[in-house]
Amino acid sequence: MSKRTIFTTIIFPILLVAVLVVVLVNNQQELPGELVFTENKVNFGTIPEWEGTVTRSVKARNIGKTTLKINRIKAGCSYAKITGPELLQPNEEGTFTVVLDPKIVPSDATAATAIIFTDSPRTPQVYLTIVATAKQFATLSADICDFGQIIPETTYDKKIRLCVNAPLDLEAIRLLPSSHTSLSWEMSPDPNSECFIITIQLQSPEKWKQENTETLSDNSPDLFSSILTVAFPNERTLSLPITASIVRPVTVQPTNLSFGIVDKDANPSTEFTISAKKDFKVKSIQVPDYLQIAVPDDWTQSLRAYNAYLHQEKRFKVFWDAPNSPILLREEIQILTTADKTSITIPVYGLIHNQESNSKTAFSTEE
Repeated sequence: MSKRTIFTTIIFPILLVAVLVVVLVNNQQELPGELVFTENKVNFGTIPEWEGTVTRSVKARNIGKTTLKINRIKAGCSYAKITGPELLQPNEEGTFTVVLDPKIVPSDATAATAIIFTDSPRTPQVYLTIVATAKQFATLSADICDFGQIIPETTYDKKIRLCVNAPLDLEAIRLLPSSHTSLSWEMSPDPNSECFIITIQLQSPEKWKQENTETLSDNSPDLFSSILTVAFPNERTLSLPITASIVRPVTVQPTNLSFGIVDKDANPSTEFTISAKKDFKVKSIQVPDYLQIAVPDDWTQSLRAYNAYLHQEKRFKVFWDAPNSPILLREEIQILTTADKTSITIPVYGLIHNQESNSKTAFSTEE
């Protein structure tokens, strides 16, 4: 047998098989690390926030053939901290610890996703879900006690439910401050639950504004705000903001009347509406010269009879006697009702078109 034949039929196949074995062995040894958790979710369930931090742990294994490095751990939320091993050898199991601060866990069931960053090309990012629900120490049925729009010299009540979950001497709960010029409150057991009902009473101030001479042309509300504090015997507190918007008992729309620019022979009209939180009567209407007030055309009652009826809304028509009026109209209508001690003031404006000069000249002449 020639040397050539021996090389091609015996030696070359042996060398080829040896190379393939070496390649397979090297590839088997270089399989990268891979992180796998035994569970991909850590469920804390419902945790009482007054009992302090809670700890859970979960196992993870490196199922690869090389050492696995944990580069970084991102908790995915502000209320959890996660720690774990920095390195895992092939087939080594490690423990990851999750610590929750229930004081800042949302009261509703919530889930956060943590990310574990590794140096593995197979698992560069591994995800871990954290589920928890915090049971608050005590809860109020509302974040803010808002009385909405209120009118002066009127008393309003609001009820807020207080539920205490921690074991406490409930008789030692106090409401602070103990006195307030406009607020009073009391707490009593809720007959339908194990909670309490806080009844807050607001006595609206007598004056709508600082001065009694304020007119209705300024409809901006006077804001009321305060804070009620619920103090517990373990030195913890809950705060309840109290707000209200004090408005005049009677409002008018529009707040002023404008006839615009009219001809000398015109007899223009416009309308306004008076509204109140309760039924009222019009006691008197003071109308300046050149103006007349009437009930709208779709009403059949006379003005006097119409004003005598109790309603929460009254509509009026205003006529301008332009032929007998000065060029510039700048007057006020004064209305007194049974719903407010102060009168309603409605500014009225208008300008008669002057044929001999433009409206700007007429305006400046009158001034």
